[in-house]
Amino acid sequence: MSILTDFKARLPRMALALAVSIPAGALLAWLETPIPWMIGPMVAVATLNLLGIKAFALPYGRQMGQVILGSAIGIYFTPPVLIALGANAFPILITTLSAFAIGGVGALVMSRVSGVDGKSAFFASIPGGSMAMANFAEKYGATMPPVAVAHSLRVSILVIVIPFGITYGGIHIEPSAYRPEFSLDYSILIPWLAAGLILGELSERLRFHNGCLLTPLFLGMILALNGVTLSEVPSWLTDFAQLMFGLILGERYERAFFARHKLFIPFALVNAIFIILASAAVALGVSWAFDLPLATMIIATAPGGMAEMAIVAQALQMAVPTVMAFHLFRIIIVNMGTQYIYIAAMWIRGKRGTA
Repeated sequence: MSILTDFKARLPRMALALAVSIPAGALLAWLETPIPWMIGPMVAVATLNLLGIKAFALPYGRQMGQVILGSAIGIYFTPPVLIALGANAFPILITTLSAFAIGGVGALVMSRVSGVDGKSAFFASIPGGSMAMANFAEKYGATMPPVAVAHSLRVSILVIVIPFGITYGGIHIEPSAYRPEFSLDYSILIPWLAAGLILGELSERLRFHNGCLLTPLFLGMILALNGVTLSEVPSWLTDFAQLMFGLILGERYERAFFARHKLFIPFALVNAIFIILASAAVALGVSWAFDLPLATMIIATAPGGMAEMAIVAQALQMAVPTVMAFHLFRIIIVNMGTQYIYIAAMWIRGKRGTA
């Protein structure tokens, strides 16, 4: 089937997704809930798919959403912000190492109580990005469905619980101390976003993980640090990015897939809740030990996707660069180190088995 034929076949289902997502997002925006344009579409599309009514995300929606988000975040990285981030190097290292520890404990418990093989439980529990963990799972012969289910449920829970919990839970939100001082200029914004999209797509073809998010982010940061006048990214564009991510998250909830693996879902939920609560405990400890804002640390240590957590921080007008620094370092180290930790764990396990 050609790309054009496939697009035509999926077009009615894309239109259906938009038809339910836009009212859902608008309703939550009217109710003034946090990140309405991601949560509303995600719940609406997931509900349709779980009812057996297929609804699809837009093609290149992830790339467009990430480019917008990366461009909006990149201009926050001013010299004072970079100096402040350098002062947080030790907390960043602690939270990164804690991700391995929490994921390892979660994997051990999941493997013992659910009957899922150890390697699948391991890649399902390490918070290093769903695509990266899926690739590792495939490389090392793990069972893919538990990995996909665990990551999808955990990210979905996070994007609902964290913004609502922070907003309505009485947790003080400390706004970003540094705000970009750019005005909206479409003559700058359009070519800048186009360049980000081209470079982001090229970087992903070269196997740079999250290239459509990080390449525009680095581009905006380098330009801003060198005194280049850029443009503010308007709120309607960041709302559009939320919509794209909401559609993608909702599309993952295929009825047939979840029906086949329904016995695993309770274990995945318990695993997700444990990892989220343990990460929140780390956030509380780091916040207390280093006098950092608790709300910022909760998002910075959350075991979710970098793009989703960046959207949450940006929507709540928090210290976006701090959140991105924590997540970026964690993603790099986790993605680089996970396979070696897995190999070491399997070697230790083999040694114990022969002892």
